[in-house]
Amino acid sequence: MPTHDIPLTLLDPDGGWINAPVHVSELDELPVLLHFFSLAEDADANDFASLQRFLAEFGPRGLKVIGVDVTHSARELRDTNAVEAFAREHGLVYPIAVDDGSMARAYGVKQTPAWLVFDADGRLRHHLCGQGAARRVRPLLERFTQYDTSAAAPAP
Repeated sequence: MPTHDIPLTLLDPDGGWINAPVHVSELDELPVLLHFFSLAEDADANDFASLQRFLAEFGPRGLKVIGVDVTHSARELRDTNAVEAFAREHGLVYPIAVDDGSMARAYGVKQTPAWLVFDADGRLRHHLCGQGAARRVRPLLERFTQYDTSAAAPAP
């Protein structure tokens, strides 16, 4: 399994955040899924339906999902209302970074949608992109998340 030396500390978008900012310290010991998408693509092409299923299944198991909107205009960077409206329209309630393209370049994202899976140590383990890549993401999330058995333990 390849390990890439791309740190999660690059999460500092020039365009800011939609829903809530993410601080790198919040990601300690959690697996992370970065989902790069573009408003230029429709919701089906970005595969938000798969992302919502991943949140429902793996969120309780510790997965942190972060969206990254790769903008295509300076106007979108100055006025994030379009990204906010898109997130609201599609029920995207997780943090979304508004990227001017620098995060995409730093993480080697050349097309959207792109799915980057980080392990709990913050190491990039898998980078999948393009239409249909979401179906290859699920088995990876299964491997990098685990149930918190202490929460399910019955009281004495």
